[in-house]
Amino acid sequence: AAIFFSNTVVLSPNNVQGNIQGQPVASPDAGSVMRTDEAPRRVYGNPDASTTIVGFSDFECPFCARLHPTLKQVVDESDGNINWEYRHLPLSIHATALPAAIASECVGDLLGNDAFWNYSTALLSNQRGLTTSFLEEQAIKLGADASDYKSCLTSKDIAARVQTDSQSAIALGGSGAPFNIVIFEDGTTQVASGALPYANWIQLLGSKQ
Repeated sequence: AAIFFSNTVVLSPNNVQGNIQGQPVASPDAGSVMRTDEAPRRVYGNPDASTTIVGFSDFECPFCARLHPTLKQVVDESDGNINWEYRHLPLSIHATALPAAIASECVGDLLGNDAFWNYSTALLSNQRGLTTSFLEEQAIKLGADASDYKSCLTSKDIAARVQTDSQSAIALGGSGAPFNIVIFEDGTTQVASGALPYANWIQLLGSKQ
């Protein structure tokens, strides 16, 4: 159902609809990458940073877990010039990816942006144990009310938000996870698929300095 290629989990036609055969991806227009809906942005780092890494990710994807601390380091060392916007691309080959994505959005809505990122880190650090009880325990540990959390999980708006992210990734040329698009200060973009090492990110981001 999926092809493991280099450091990306590649989608197959059985996972999603559309032309996602892993063809070279052209850099999309910045306007098509930016959010147009009213969903809250999950941004790590300075919200007003001049450069944004838009990352589509899956909580059960091992390469997404590998990339997570790398992008945090990149943002932390950027002096506020780079931020990272998390979006969802739960693959159908990962049974817990969609429930985890929905749970993370609920935590973000209930507890705020920082809690979303703390929750995301906890999930990616325990990919083999993303059970329903674990997802709830971590949400409550961060301060979520159990009743509010359970109610949020059934929200059609939350489910639609995750679906919109997934559809956006595919429309932008994403053929696997993690799928990243850098929006530079001058409005140009660069696709960076896979769990690129830190040095590659520094080189890519420095090309516009």
